[in-house]
Amino acid sequence: MYSLGWRGPVVWWNPVDGYRHAFGPEEPPRPEQHRETLCGLPVTLTSPSDVDWLMPTCDSCMTEALERTENREQRQRDARRRLHDQFGTEFL
Repeated sequence: MYSLGWRGPVVWWNPVDGYRHAFGPEEPPRPEQHRETLCGLPVTLTSPSDVDWLMPTCDSCMTEALERTENREQRQRDARRRLHDQFGTEFL
């Protein structure tokens, strides 16, 4: 059966090295983690301050995050279409 509920974040965001970078959804960013951003930058995360969240967003991370969002939305539309085809209109 297909799940149409919320499946968690597409990406996690965290300010580091002067930009708000995106990270894969496998685990939330935590201070002291060694992670790779979606743009390929290896970083060690810290505890961001409120001001850190005002840093500019990394364009490459944003592009990748948008692509992942669009891919997930397309998969959800496809799943709804399959359910509709199999069971009727209540799944559209």
